[in-house]
This record gives sequence, structure tokens and C-alpha cells, in this order.
Amino acid sequence: MRAFNPIFWSLAVLAIGANIVANFSMKIRVNGRLPEQERFSWWGRNFWAVARKYAEFYPESDLPMVGQFSFWLGFALGAAFLANKLWNSN
Repeated sequence: MRAFNPIFWSLAVLAIGANIVANFSMKIRVNGRLPEQERFSWWGRNFWAVARKYAEFYPESDLPMVGQFSFWLGFALGAAFLANKLWNSN
């Protein structure tokens, strides 16, 4: 099962990277259209609120779906990697 460890890591890193890029690009576009009082902070972790607001402004875009999919893919791969480590530690 050692051969799968680099595959798990590389897929998890790609999924997390895609999530970060999707969320930052959504936040940039949403903050450009919102008034200054309603803009999202750059250090906040309100990714779901940004995705909802982005979907309101750009209903035809698939970027919120890409962000959610990459988040859950990274989460599932991390859980599978952890389960694999725990299973093989015995």
C-alpha cells in the first residue's frame, strides 16, 4: 500500500490548491462588485458565504461547484489517507 501514499498526497494537494484558487478568485470578483461596507475580509474563513454571494452575482458560473467539489475531494482523500495509516499501523 506504500505505492498509493504519493498518489494520495498529490491528489489531496491538487484538490486543496484548486479550492484555494477557486475561493480567492471568487472573493476577488465578489469584493469588486460589493460596496466597501459589505466586502469580505481577506483573512476571514467565510468561504461558503462567498460562494453563495458569488452564485448570486454570477449564476451561470461553475466556480462555486468547483470550490465545493475540491474541498470535499481533499477532505475525502485526507480521511482515506488517515484511515489507511491507522489500518496499516497494526
